[in-house]
Formats: sequence, C-alpha cells, structure tokens
Amino acid sequence: MRDASVAATGTLLPWVTQKASNRYAWLRWVVTGNLPLSFCESKETRQYTKLNPMSVETLTATMEAVTKAVEKKLGASMPEHFGLILVGWTHKTEHYMAVYGCFETASGPQYPLLSLAPVMDQPDDHLSADGHLTAIKRFLPFFGDNCTVNKRLANLLGLPLIGCASHRLNLAVRDYLEPHDIILEKVQQLMRKLRTLKQAAKLRAKTPLVAVLRQDTRWSSTFAMLKRYCKLRECISADDEELADLLPSRGDHRKLDALLASLQDVASVSKHLQSDGLTLLDARVLFDELIKSHPSFTKYLDIVHSTVFEQAVVKVLDDQASLLTDGEVSALDPFKRTQAAGGGTERAPADKEGFAVRTLKRRKTADAPATYVLLEAIPPTSNIVERLFSVARAVLRHERHRISPMMLEMILFLKINSSRWDVATVEQCL
Repeated sequence: MRDASVAATGTLLPWVTQKASNRYAWLRWVVTGNLPLSFCESKETRQYTKLNPMSVETLTATMEAVTKAVEKKLGASMPEHFGLILVGWTHKTEHYMAVYGCFETASGPQYPLLSLAPVMDQPDDHLSADGHLTAIKRFLPFFGDNCTVNKRLANLLGLPLIGCASHRLNLAVRDYLEPHDIILEKVQQLMRKLRTLKQAAKLRAKTPLVAVLRQDTRWSSTFAMLKRYCKLRECISADDEELADLLPSRGDHRKLDALLASLQDVASVSKHLQSDGLTLLDARVLFDELIKSHPSFTKYLDIVHSTVFEQAVVKVLDDQASLLTDGEVSALDPFKRTQAAGGGTERAPADKEGFAVRTLKRRKTADAPATYVLLEAIPPTSNIVERLFSVARAVLRHERHRISPMMLEMILFLKINSSRWDVATVEQCL
C-alpha cells in the first residue's frame, strides 16, 4: 500500500496499492508526454527511473481499462440536456470526426472530449452529411442541442447550427485582403529572399529578427508578415542589388502601413475569440463593433444558419428575454426551465394565509419567470477542437504514423480528459 493525497485518489481513504500507483505513473507519463508505448520498455528509461518495469501489453491494457472507466464516469456526470461540438479532420487516408460534449455544471461550463472516431468505418461509408449522421449513430447514441458540422447535417438532426465565429472572421479578412494581393505578394517575395542563407546572414548582423512568410490558410500569418516587414524595413539596405527590385516603393509602403493599422483591431478580436469562457453574446458584440469599422465584413460575419435561435440566445444572455418574439421563444423551448416555487415545508397554514394571499401566491407560482439552461455553455467557436487537432498532429509524429485510429483515440481521450482520471481510477480498474 502507498499513501496518496485525497485529491489524487478522490476518496477519503488516501491509500492505493503500489501496483496501481506504478501503473498510473507510467500511463500519465506516456500520455501527457506524447511518448511511444515502447518507452516503458526502453533500457535507458528503466535505468533512470525508480518506477517498477512495465510491458507494453500491460500499459495498453491499463489504458483501455481507464478509458472505459472515464467513459462511464462521463456518461454518469452528463446531464439530460447537453450540446455537441462536431468537427471533421483528415489525416493521411483517415477522416476523423471529433465530438466534444457541452454542458453546464455548478463549477461552470464543461467541454469533455467524447470521441475521435473515423467516419468511414465500413466499405460503403461516405463522407457526406448522411455518412456523418450514420457515424454519429454508430458510436454516439444520443444528440445534443448544439453542433457545428454543416447545414445538411443540422437539418437532418433538426437542431440549430452554431457556426464557428473564428472561421467566419477568417473568411471575412481573406476577402478584405484580396484587393491587396499584388502588394502582399511583393512583401512575400521579399521575405522569401531574406530567408536565403546569404541574406539571412546579413540580417543577423543587424537584428535577431527573422523574416516571416505568409500562409494561405490563416490570415493571421499575413498580419504577422506585415508586422515583421515594418520592423525589418530599417534593417534592409536599399543599395543591396539582390533586394532592390523586391523592395516596395514608398507609396506601397504607406499602403502597407495603413493596411497593418486596419488589421490591428481584427487581430485583437481574433485573439479574444480563442479565449475560454466566451459566449455567443460576446462574439456578437465583437462582430458588431468590427462591422462598424469594416463594413465589408458584414458579408461573412452575418452568416448564421439558425438566425432565430442565435438572436434568441443573444437576447437572453443580454438580459433582454422580455423582448423575445414568439419564434425566438419557440426556438428556445428545449432550453427552458421553470424555477420551482419555494419549499412547502415552511409555508404557513392555509387558514392563516387568507384567500387573497393564497390567490396571489398561485398566480406568482404559475407565472414564475422562465430561465434557460445551457445557453452560456454554447461556444461561439470550434477552437477547442482545432487545438485537439494540433495535439493529434503532435502525437502522430513522423515515427508514429502506424499507430491505429483506436489507439490514437484512447491517447487523446485520456490526454484531453486528464482531469477526469487519477490514481484512484487506475486502482478501480485493477
């Protein structure tokens, strides 16, 4: 037996077996460190650790048992009404669908990872919305009130669709930058030249900063390139024959300065959208202010699939529930919760209350203000899933491409939900 903290064991009896403690340490080490399963059998690892040796087979069996235990724990802790965050991800020849849960607790909104399973599991499976729906039914026998896959899937499920605010902002900025493509391409060519061996050596003699290239998928890379260009401008010699033809003119430089200034507020909004605890109201307020300074953004920022539902949520979060229209009230019906009246044990006897008091109490009870659940937990972006994909790419390094989808799902499931299992969980699985 080994002493463990109450927080680690999750029980008032802070004792676990040495066997459980050893397996927990190995599992936590491998999962959180993105280490290969064979790490526990490495000669060097065993030489420099005090943990008892463990085989890959034992580690894998422990991982499977803990995964099942956490799944049961999640199933028991999730309320009757919850939402889903769905995003697809393709790696090599596999297409995965990440599923996050979304629900409220006394401690705040919770977003546990529920699944990261391949969509095409059978030979006749497809990547269409109907195929995604079939995949959901196969590994997830329940649905929530919030999903972000596509319009077709939302219509099939009959649920409101909340699109990713970050994606809409990215589309709006890319459209805004399109008229500046020629001048931005000039800066891109200059940056490429500054990354060559000869020019990079010249640049290092003047500044520790290096050239930054623009990427096609993220507008933030364009913003970063412009910021770096303005900082490197003073370090670039106009007399350098290799760079002379690539340097923007004074007129172009002024345009680039103005473009960079116009993107400062956009960058601030983009960064804030990635923060935790953001609600649909916060995203709507940020977008409305951004549209005032960038009217062209309206084309993309106002793209909302379930317009009535989002307007209703924003009004409720803004304490304007009294302004809801009939259609908006109907859209929020699944989220409505009527507050119960005060406890009956402390109520005075009926003969002492009087007829008038009882009548008014019945009216107040019948007209108790309706509150709505889950609205504050609905995320306006799918950034939490984008971060998952970044972690997945880190797990699937060059030397781990042969890892099976099931093993990848278990590793990421335990990694993302690491706060939901501890040494006591491992003890229960033995």
